[in-house]
Amino acid sequence: MRNARFALAGGSGFVKFLLLPLLAAFGAEAPATTAAQAPRVAIIDSGIAKTPELAPLVSAEYDMASEQRPAFHPRYDHGTMVATILARAANRHVDIISIRIDDPAGCPVDANPPCQPSAEPIAQAIRRAIALKVDAINISLALSRDSKITAAIREAGEKGIRVILAAGNDGFDHPGNLPQARAAYPNAVLVGAIDSAGQVWSGTNRPDAEPDGYRYSWQLGVQVPTTAADGRPMVATGTSFAAPIETARQLAVHQFAAQAAATH
Repeated sequence: MRNARFALAGGSGFVKFLLLPLLAAFGAEAPATTAAQAPRVAIIDSGIAKTPELAPLVSAEYDMASEQRPAFHPRYDHGTMVATILARAANRHVDIISIRIDDPAGCPVDANPPCQPSAEPIAQAIRRAIALKVDAINISLALSRDSKITAAIREAGEKGIRVILAAGNDGFDHPGNLPQARAAYPNAVLVGAIDSAGQVWSGTNRPDAEPDGYRYSWQLGVQVPTTAADGRPMVATGTSFAAPIETARQLAVHQFAAQAAATH
């Protein structure tokens, strides 16, 4: 996600928001979840390392960009950082599926990972998540407007899967990933970044003055505590890192609604 910032641990406007507490091999099949199990989330990203914190929660990894890379050994920290934030926001009650899409060739010198110039691996990743019957898909990426990606996200939304998308880090007065959010409406949500005081981060892409056909949420995305792939503590800033907090919130809302329905 462009312009996201990481740092070793060592704007304008104010938004009221709900901030949740921050407290397998390639092709391996993940078993279906049941109502008693933790909700399942696919993180489409740069892969996830099985750090001590994440090892009990990450049940499988699928690599859509290469058959040669070992599972759970990402080249970049991004996916692990996103997964760690999700795990903490969900109070560790989550089954995480890693779907890796980063280009084996790496990123250009002037780009922040993960990078994937082709739409096909990303579309395949979304369809793999659908086939796995996940409850939510977290996409902390800047997506292209390719019709294959949009069609896959539309299908996810039609099947009732929550699709959480980072709104982007360009400081624009309109969000990125907008065609995809509209395609899965109302089951998709774009996420912007605020700080711990509720101030809007200057780099976040904001919603339109009158959002039309999409949902937008604000979550903590400034100096968010997380860990790198090697387990080092870090803090991160960007909408990529606000998105997994919203993913956890969506899971909690869905579970509450399901439990309420079951009692009537």
